[in-house]
Amino acid sequence: MKPVLETLVGRGHQVKVLIPSTSMFMNSSEPSSKETIEALMEEFLHFSVYEMDHMSYLQIYIRFIDLMKVNMQNSLKMLDGVLKSETIMKKLKEGKYDLLLADPVYPGSDLLAEILGIPLVYSLHFSIAHNWERYCGQLPAPPSFVPGAMSKLTDNMDFSERVWNFLYYALQDTVQHHIFWKELDKYYSEVKGTPTSACETMGRADI
Repeated sequence: MKPVLETLVGRGHQVKVLIPSTSMFMNSSEPSSKETIEALMEEFLHFSVYEMDHMSYLQIYIRFIDLMKVNMQNSLKMLDGVLKSETIMKKLKEGKYDLLLADPVYPGSDLLAEILGIPLVYSLHFSIAHNWERYCGQLPAPPSFVPGAMSKLTDNMDFSERVWNFLYYALQDTVQHHIFWKELDKYYSEVKGTPTSACETMGRADI
């Protein structure tokens, strides 16, 4: 995101960045919260880089689900700090912005863009088993030859690996539904006051 923003500034555009006070990328007035976020990030990186290769798929899933649950609760707390803050929402509405750039790894930017009535551009590297891309972005990823992200597979799969890839997609979709989408649907519906699908909201991004 940073090079994109720097390029926009270099071309004369005005850019405002909205990040939580507990972000690792700026000085924080809440050191205890910052330490919590840093600890979670370090735990996730340690799991991804050092632990995954020595774990069974079942162990990976159990560990990953625990991390996802904690991350979701932190994400919703940060989102509360924007959408449920009269002061911040008033400033954002008065800003009359032309565009919202966001990374959906932290949910809610699509909801914010919809409330502000401005276009949304996502910067997404990948989601686990391409769940967001397939269901929300309607981008095809046939499991017969597209390895699910974080599946440990390559695009050169034998028959048994293709079967596992198919099962991996199905299993990840179930996990994402219960831990991610179910929680987000509930939150989005609460904010909007009507039943809302977070995945459909994400899918309405302009780019």
